[in-house]
Amino acid sequence: MTRLLLVLLLLLAACAPRPGAPGPKAEVRLVPGGRVEGRWVDWRGQRFALPGVPLFVDAAGERFFAAYPFRLLVFGPGGRIGDLPLPGVPQFLHARPVPVVGTDGGVWIEGQAPWQVPAKDARWKGRLYWINGGAHVDAELRFSGRFKAVVADEKNVAFLGEEARFISGEHFPLPAFKKAELFHNLYLLTEDALLRYSPGGLLLDRRPGRFTDFAVDADGVWVLEDGRVLHLSFNLEEAP
Repeated sequence: MTRLLLVLLLLLAACAPRPGAPGPKAEVRLVPGGRVEGRWVDWRGQRFALPGVPLFVDAAGERFFAAYPFRLLVFGPGGRIGDLPLPGVPQFLHARPVPVVGTDGGVWIEGQAPWQVPAKDARWKGRLYWINGGAHVDAELRFSGRFKAVVADEKNVAFLGEEARFISGEHFPLPAFKKAELFHNLYLLTEDALLRYSPGGLLLDRRPGRFTDFAVDADGVWVLEDGRVLHLSFNLEEAP
């Protein structure tokens, strides 16, 4: 019995993590102006630790957002500037054009009462543009079909699926995509490239690469490639 116990203790010691041994690599996510790795944030010249790994992150202008169950943390140039209650567990977060967090308890919108709609994605521009299969504006079903994302900037909103449906009237087919953003033009991340389309459907630029994330704002486009962050111009050329 003593010998068996000794063997078990030796096996447990061999399996125990060693001090200083590298742990599993944390996921890297991009936000405009920076990156988040695990709970560590490098954003606009600041480096700080979040209280835990957030479910979703995003940034716009001088504000960085981190979403947790029932809680949204907001940071600015001087540190934390907000700790806001959410109606549930976050399902998505967008900082532009108005901060929106979709949860399993409704859609939280900055400055508004929560909307009790089952949104899979949503944006706010004076009205709620959201999807759950079809595309809705407030309580109205605007387009039938199967949409997977909503994108918006200061001027326009588009529902995206097998085609792009802009509120301004334009529509055109889309390739399969992993992520999308609207900033004057429509940016799509596919399996092998980052694409830029005009709102009329013209393919303006294509940057080949197996990028894992991207972000865009007034300072340009950021892409994540093999763990490296590249800063690009709006036409997807490497920025100086």
